[in-house]
Amino acid sequence: MKNAVISIIFTFIAGGCVYTPHCTPPPVKAMDGPVAVALLPNNMLYVINSNIDSRYCSSYISKISLSSPQQPSYNGVAPIKYKGSDISLVAGAYLSPATGLLWLADRENNRLLLFDTAANSVTATIPVDQSPVSIAPIGTTNGDQLMLACNLATNDVSIVSSDLQKELYRIPLTNNGIGVSPLNSVVTPYPVVINNQPPDQYAYITRGADNNISVVSMNNHCEFNPLFPSSASVPVFNTVTPGNVATMSTVQTHTCKTLSELWTVSFTPATSDFIVSGSSSGEMHTHARVGLPYTADNGDIGFTIYQPLHSYTAGDNFTFYTTASSGLINIPNYPGSGIGTATPATKGIVMTPDLSKLFVSYTGLDSIVVIDTATSSIENYIKVGKSPEALLLSPDGSTLFVACYTSGKIYVIDTNTEAVVGIIGVGNGPFAMTLSQDQHYLYVVNYNDNSLDTVDLNNFTLVNTLK
Repeated sequence: MKNAVISIIFTFIAGGCVYTPHCTPPPVKAMDGPVAVALLPNNMLYVINSNIDSRYCSSYISKISLSSPQQPSYNGVAPIKYKGSDISLVAGAYLSPATGLLWLADRENNRLLLFDTAANSVTATIPVDQSPVSIAPIGTTNGDQLMLACNLATNDVSIVSSDLQKELYRIPLTNNGIGVSPLNSVVTPYPVVINNQPPDQYAYITRGADNNISVVSMNNHCEFNPLFPSSASVPVFNTVTPGNVATMSTVQTHTCKTLSELWTVSFTPATSDFIVSGSSSGEMHTHARVGLPYTADNGDIGFTIYQPLHSYTAGDNFTFYTTASSGLINIPNYPGSGIGTATPATKGIVMTPDLSKLFVSYTGLDSIVVIDTATSSIENYIKVGKSPEALLLSPDGSTLFVACYTSGKIYVIDTNTEAVVGIIGVGNGPFAMTLSQDQHYLYVVNYNDNSLDTVDLNNFTLVNTLK
């Protein structure tokens, strides 16, 4: 009897019939946990549904026609699959205008998906670190589009190549990998030149677990903010040759720690008489009693000690201190409040086209924080509704749209005056936004009630809801 059962099972599989558990296909005219929205050149909206409760076989894309911009309508569905396998729990998305590829963050499987909008399917996957939640373009290098993915669970970001379709490297964020939770990023050339540094790009990354913004150098693959040195010092000891003999002492340091550091050199035993401060420009102030010209070669920092008036003895040493950049912008509570920092966290982030301002949604303060990029300083706090999260800038940078998740409202801000000029009530849990091609309409997807709202920007009114 046992052999007969085995024979039946073999025949069942060999005949091409493989049992699969019951699975509900994605609905053709509905949304389920929409987390992103993209406007295609053919005037079609792609709404990315997370399927967070696994109600359906896979996450999926609701295709929305804008043949009537004021009244969007369903035009089909595209299940998110790869090589026949269903994919659930997608997060952020980015549409590459040049390639037509829609990048999707696959949180469940720790990878990025490349969805070809022409083929209407996922054509490749790229493994990254754990739980990627957002994707942002870095720019092109020799024609290769580079992307940055924020990995929520592992407190780092992945840099990915479009051409190679692979992760190039990862950049860890500070705080010992605990309590960072990177959420969103914007990548831009640094707007000001500091100490003759080579051209660089910096990623500003919001952190869901604290009240900081990470600043990451793309040149050096690490957190680095040239305008905000930290207070921590790293001592390096080198023995001084006795007998007033000129010596060269070289200290090897990490590239990211030497671009724009502040440093001091102290001598023992007479440290009070032999303290020399330096600057990152390469020039060093020479103490009247001890000459210390600065030299640099291949990432080394060298100092020549000559003609000291103090008589050194064997065992004397000097200490080289670096005060390197922390790579963080801290957002305090409202100025003058006299109390500590607000409840975290920073979430959405955008930068004006002229690179002069960063706008950051800060849920702990129900505010938009305005940061002057030239000085990395807080310029203003703009009060909005409860739980501001997603941000969207108009192409000319004049208008900022703020989706307040808990209050169910869109706040409209004039970026020049930094004043709220409109408030629009929308659905439950506004999560992502995009503009129509003529910029007359704002489309808002609401996570909690699975809807798409259409807002007329001529009079800031809600004119249509698609469910």
